[in-house]
Amino acid sequence: MPNFRALVLRPMERHTHHSITRFTVIFIALLNLPFAYSQIGNDKLNVTIEAALPSGRANAAYRNYLNGLVSVQPKLQYKFAKAWYGAVGLRYSYYTVSEYKVPKKTNGGENTFGGYVEAGWNKWVGERIGLEIGVKTGVSQHIFTTGLTKETGIQYVTAMFVQPTISFILASDEAVAYRWIIGYNIDGYDFKPYHIGQTSNGGYQPADFNKPSQSFLVGFAFSYYFGNPRSGDEINP
Repeated sequence: MPNFRALVLRPMERHTHHSITRFTVIFIALLNLPFAYSQIGNDKLNVTIEAALPSGRANAAYRNYLNGLVSVQPKLQYKFAKAWYGAVGLRYSYYTVSEYKVPKKTNGGENTFGGYVEAGWNKWVGERIGLEIGVKTGVSQHIFTTGLTKETGIQYVTAMFVQPTISFILASDEAVAYRWIIGYNIDGYDFKPYHIGQTSNGGYQPADFNKPSQSFLVGFAFSYYFGNPRSGDEINP
């Protein structure tokens, strides 16, 4: 008999690989656009908006029963030392139920709302390229709403999370930069099928659920640095 699980997972693996490839190609293309490149003049304070594609990892049921659609994390960031910064931000993500993989077909998904603090290291390499490594720590509420939870009850889970992130930064002018980001999020709860209204474990053993829900994230970000004139703006004496 055909291995149906392999037939389902292989297209997902190819999709993730193709997404990373597309992001890489776009980032390389940005490097060659005819911007008036220069290093960010004053990089003390900036607002950054990160948007990424999340992909479930570790917990087998979480990885197979939910598909990540979007993760958005805006933050206000302050550089308090030569290469060190702190930030505060918000977190939102959405996973949709893979309705043809769950034991009992349903639709819906998981909404996640949260806030975090971040600490990290930032370094400019040359006039327009930067590297940033940070770790976010915060608390989120996960709200599972599906066609089945209308009967079993909407599931609410509050948990802490940790997310290391690396950003490759490209300065567009003295006030604006674009980023290619890679992150790995670890949520402090173990996903189980009943969260989405399932009444069976779908063939999984209890030990399969004893891993924190985790996500690999790849995406882009936009940063605006306060206190810098945009390229082409006239500076009054």
